[in-house]
Amino acid sequence: MWWDDERIKWYREAAERTVFHSSLASELETFLKKDERILEIGCGLGYVSEILKKHGYDIKATDIEEAAITEAERRSSLDIFSILDADTPLPCSDTLLMIFFGRIRENGNLERYLSNTGRIIYVLSEHRGQSDTLRKKEGEPEDTIAFLDSIPDIRYQRYPFSADFSQYLESAEDALKYIRRMYGEEKEEEYMSFLQKKDDGMIFPNTKHTSIFIIEKRRRLP
Repeated sequence: MWWDDERIKWYREAAERTVFHSSLASELETFLKKDERILEIGCGLGYVSEILKKHGYDIKATDIEEAAITEAERRSSLDIFSILDADTPLPCSDTLLMIFFGRIRENGNLERYLSNTGRIIYVLSEHRGQSDTLRKKEGEPEDTIAFLDSIPDIRYQRYPFSADFSQYLESAEDALKYIRRMYGEEKEEEYMSFLQKKDDGMIFPNTKHTSIFIIEKRRRLP
């Protein structure tokens, strides 16, 4: 499972000291209506759903990991979060929100999730890394664009979005632990070179680059 106490702590530090989630929520609001039913799946710690709910949107959020939902409920005190049971069909929605859900082009995810919603808003992390040598091998967003272009029964639009999501760390020791766990020991030296010392600890600068895809089924002529 992804979420444990250590990862929750690191993510919370980044989330509460950057504008990433509030900026992303503001961007998503340009595509949303307050009279539609919104369901976020794979909500993680629930920051975006929390913001949208407080802004008056009809939203529910779910994740398969109990630790993530427990933290989301603890922090927000909102009754919008639930644990996703893989054997239970998703409730119908007008918009299905998928933020860093994984690869929509794998495992029949697109067909499965489009079957019970009006549209999908899919936020894809482009994994650019701190330099060309650290960028992940996946060719995103190009691979997802090619995949969507290959499906005749859908239409989509893509909107680039980027915002600061720097990681704040308590010490150099904490930073080393973070980099080894998140990126692997083989990339430790180069990632450590990007660390900056602050009065209250260390900061790992990071601009998160994403693509927001609005995906809908094509309407068939009668």
